[in-house]
Amino acid sequence: MRKVGGTLVVTLTQGVLEEVPLAEGDRVLIEALPPRRILISKEVPDVPSTRRIELELQILEAKRESFESQMAYAVADYNLNGSQGDSEYLDGSLKYLTSERDKIAVAIAEKKLELFELQGA
Repeated sequence: MRKVGGTLVVTLTQGVLEEVPLAEGDRVLIEALPPRRILISKEVPDVPSTRRIELELQILEAKRESFESQMAYAVADYNLNGSQGDSEYLDGSLKYLTSERDKIAVAIAEKKLELFELQGA
C-alpha cells in the first residue's frame, strides 16, 4: 500500500492478476470484512432489466411455438394412422397441449406488461 494524496492505493502482483484478470480502467467493488479483511471484486455490468425481459419473452414465444408443433404432430400422426388411431386420446392430448400453450400465452402477456412498465411507455 502507498498513499497518493489523501487516498491509499493497493498494488496487485502479477500472480494475483493471473488468477483474476484485471486491467487498468476496470471498475472494482471493495467491501469491508471486519476485523482484518477486505474483498475486491471485478465489477460486471448488469444486463439491463429490459433486455433480460426481452430474452425471457423470446424463450416463452419459442415454448408457445413448441406446443403448436406438438399439436400439429398429434393431428398428423392421428391422420396417418387413419381409423387405427384413438380419437379420445387425440382429443385429450390436444386439450392438454392447448391448455399449456394458453398458459404460455398468459406468461407472454405478463412479461409484455412488465416490459411496458419498465420502459415507462
